[in-house]
Amino acid sequence: MLYKIIPFKIKADSEKLICSGFIFSRKELTIFYSNIESLSGGIFDGKSYGIMKVCDGKNKLCIGFFNNLINVRSFEKIILTKINKEIYENAAGKIKGMKK
Repeated sequence: MLYKIIPFKIKADSEKLICSGFIFSRKELTIFYSNIESLSGGIFDGKSYGIMKVCDGKNKLCIGFFNNLINVRSFEKIILTKINKEIYENAAGKIKGMKK
């Protein structure tokens, strides 16, 4: 199932994520930050490892990535600064709980 949600290429700009390079597929997914409904797994759930998922509630899209992604901390920071405040506060609380 992981091959369906993990892209090999993720581009982030000021308003969206563009994901491509899925195994066995030539699809390209675009997820707007304003449509992100949930962040789960890995650091978003207070763990230092594991697959992290970003889900778009409007278009029913979900992508995943691991913490060994190049520049993963910068990528996580971009996502956290661009999403809805409520989702950010939920994720930030779990991240702070992880550090204790």
